[in-house]
Amino acid sequence: MSLLKCEGVVLRVRDFGEADRILTILSDTDGKFDAVARGARRPRSRLVGVTQQFSRGNMLLFRGRSLDTLNTFELISSYPSLSLDVAKMAYASYVAELVDRMTGERQRNELLYALVVSTFEALDTGPADLEMVLRAFEIKFMSVSGFRPELSRCVSCGASEDEASWFGPEAGGLLCDRCRSVDAGGTRFSAATRELAKRLLLWDYNKLAVLKASRDSTVELETAFRAYVDQRVGRKLHSLDFISDLKSMERGGR
Repeated sequence: MSLLKCEGVVLRVRDFGEADRILTILSDTDGKFDAVARGARRPRSRLVGVTQQFSRGNMLLFRGRSLDTLNTFELISSYPSLSLDVAKMAYASYVAELVDRMTGERQRNELLYALVVSTFEALDTGPADLEMVLRAFEIKFMSVSGFRPELSRCVSCGASEDEASWFGPEAGGLLCDRCRSVDAGGTRFSAATRELAKRLLLWDYNKLAVLKASRDSTVELETAFRAYVDQRVGRKLHSLDFISDLKSMERGGR
């Protein structure tokens, strides 16, 4: 067995056997992989408090043929509010599930790792508008994963962005009125929504608190990128049901 030292964040936790846990880890140097934490469910285990979903730390692992074994985990952050606040937990779960579903094994992507860490930090202590953080994450994630949407011209004919008032999730970007028919799932995407998407792609999370967007633009953006992400994932994300249930409860309590 070889040793692996890395910094990583826990995307998913599953019980294994009588006392173990299997962790899906996204690392800065080795991409995504699974590792077993032996005895992590025992009350006196040194791993019991650090092998929770969303935990980030410095890890030492033994590299196995099909499954690594976690030896030590030095905690950097547990992002506490992601476990204590139900809404933040729901959004963080979506981030973790989307990354897990769309990231291959052992594919190093330092930009992706930095994005996940900064997103968890933003959800934990950053801007209060969780929806805006999520929209920013979706756009940034698709970009660093090789699916950057075309936001500067019609993706079909090349017409200028001023002529493109639709977004085609299958086409992968803006569409003008003439090319709207190339993507049956195209949705309205106004100039204000286009500029909002560009800012979310380029701005750091700490700038989002000053971003003012109309209700129409936020709805258009959510509709377009929900469809865009769904096209690439290919199957339903369970965390979206969690978010939907929370929104329904909020509306019912008003």
